[in-house]
Amino acid sequence: MALVLERISSRRRTVQKRQRRLKALEQIRLLRLLLEQVQRHRGLCFGVMAGESSLESQRWKVEAQVNHCLEAVAVHEGSLFWYTAWHPVVPIWEEIGAQRQHHASAEAVLQLHHRMADHLINTIEALGNRHDLLCLGALAPQPQGMWLELLKNTELLGRARAVGTGIAARRQNSALQHQELQRLREQINSQCYQPLARLCTEPLLRLSMEKPVRAAEESLDSLLAAVDLLLQSRDKPGLPSNRYFNIATQAISAKLAIVDLLLDRLQAPGALAFR
Repeated sequence: MALVLERISSRRRTVQKRQRRLKALEQIRLLRLLLEQVQRHRGLCFGVMAGESSLESQRWKVEAQVNHCLEAVAVHEGSLFWYTAWHPVVPIWEEIGAQRQHHASAEAVLQLHHRMADHLINTIEALGNRHDLLCLGALAPQPQGMWLELLKNTELLGRARAVGTGIAARRQNSALQHQELQRLREQINSQCYQPLARLCTEPLLRLSMEKPVRAAEESLDSLLAAVDLLLQSRDKPGLPSNRYFNIATQAISAKLAIVDLLLDRLQAPGALAFR
């Protein structure tokens, strides 16, 4: 009888753990959507503040999307409260709006976006660690747990999108901005291809990841070529800002598509039946 009761109790604990992990995955998905929109808003906002008024209509729409995502995430405020990285997120977003209204510098507003994105990524990472969605019961991150590394890579791409859009808009075409874009280019080249290559070497992932990985690599190639064009033409940007923004957005979207595929695999029945 005691053995039967222990088995029932063990099964109940397993079910409860899976439910907690599924809830964490739901929160991660919401935060990942919020991060995507904040990153997009950053690029559009910096472009507008750098003088590209044609991006304002897009910026306004994305601002509404950020607010919508924040409303969706607010449902989980009770559990997110335990993650200290989450606490500054909403105040920073409110500060972004206030700074824009008070005509702060484009650089100041850009830095606020950077801080908000960093806090979102840190919150997502804390969720993943707490619910074992990275190492998956092992001692080191597993292939299906690479979604976080890929998500962190989108922040490099997002920063390059924002800075490059400002350079292409001409009013932020300074030596300092060129140096920052050059630094980001080097980081993207050294960090963003490696996890894609690793995904294609994993037997369980190779077939499902081959096409999205190829698309991601090609979009990275296009982005780096666009960055090089901006860096080579200091006096007159070699690309319109909206064109550069779209090229960078394609690279980010391709990475996020793989993040979503890996999260889908974790959410599939039986995927979280590890210890």
